[in-house]
Amino acid sequence: MNKKNSHPLISLIIPVYNVQDYLYKALNSVVCQTLKNIEVIIVNDGSTDNSLEIIEQFAKQNPHFKIINQKNAGLSAARNAGLKISKGDYIAFMDSDDFIEPDFLECLYNAAVKNKADIVYCNFNFYYPKSDFRLYMPFTCMPGVYSNSKALKKLIMDLGMHYFAWNKLCKRELFFDNDIRFYDMYFEDIATSPRLFYHANKIVVLGKALYNYTNRNGSILNSTNIKKINDFIRSLGVMRNFFEGHHDYKKYKRRLWIYAQRVKLTSYYYTFQLHMDAMNFDGFMDNISAANKSIDYFLSNNYKYSESGIPELPYFVKKPLKRIKIKEKKSKNTE
Repeated sequence: MNKKNSHPLISLIIPVYNVQDYLYKALNSVVCQTLKNIEVIIVNDGSTDNSLEIIEQFAKQNPHFKIINQKNAGLSAARNAGLKISKGDYIAFMDSDDFIEPDFLECLYNAAVKNKADIVYCNFNFYYPKSDFRLYMPFTCMPGVYSNSKALKKLIMDLGMHYFAWNKLCKRELFFDNDIRFYDMYFEDIATSPRLFYHANKIVVLGKALYNYTNRNGSILNSTNIKKINDFIRSLGVMRNFFEGHHDYKKYKRRLWIYAQRVKLTSYYYTFQLHMDAMNFDGFMDNISAANKSIDYFLSNNYKYSESGIPELPYFVKKPLKRIKIKEKKSKNTE
């Protein structure tokens, strides 16, 4: 970092939890950034592998790397901890098992300054580490400059524009002037990105894939559990709640309804998967009904605004019991 200009242009926040096999590649890609006037805030969220040692090695060689070492509190808490100490004019996030192109930050920053935009969004690749193969993300919206309303309508649909925190550069004021932080839940990006887009003046979309998302079995997108399903449904409620709080729900009502149908189908699929894994379909239809009722409630005229920002689920999808355990209990009783 240039000593004459020690104030960083960008704060890049990287939460880390037990990703030692991917961390060298991730941090090397950060070291190689063409934009040098940055600070890199690495939040070690209670890793139990060698992640902290790897982080410390990089920090010794790169004075613009800062380390926060905390007890495991989850992705949202780690991102919020990084935000708290950040000093950059712009904020960017990166997942610690991914890697970025050398001009990732420079391209985003230049686009933000050139267009006087609060958010810059870039395309990305899906990276498959076993085959070392990158798949360019298809079906993205056209590159260009968007108003916040037009971009937000696309974002809500999650088709041409996606909720992920990691392929965006956001002006610092969006977080701090509007008191926006990540909620303690899965799919926190869905609960956060619409709020940022809503308060932005302009959003720039770059067609170039500057971010590489590592597709692996342990990632949030490729694994599921009962809390993830319920939080996925709840994230829809967070959006409804936010728009209600700003008296703007009618403007986005139709887009939310369309997206809600996707939430239903996705919830059905992952609920089915959970019951398949448990080899037990007792209560399956009850779970489908619970997902349906909660989603419908978040879209209904009976919805009640929550001051906390995170509405309660009126109905919960419940974890199915494993058949194996039931058989084991029966066999012990017969003995």
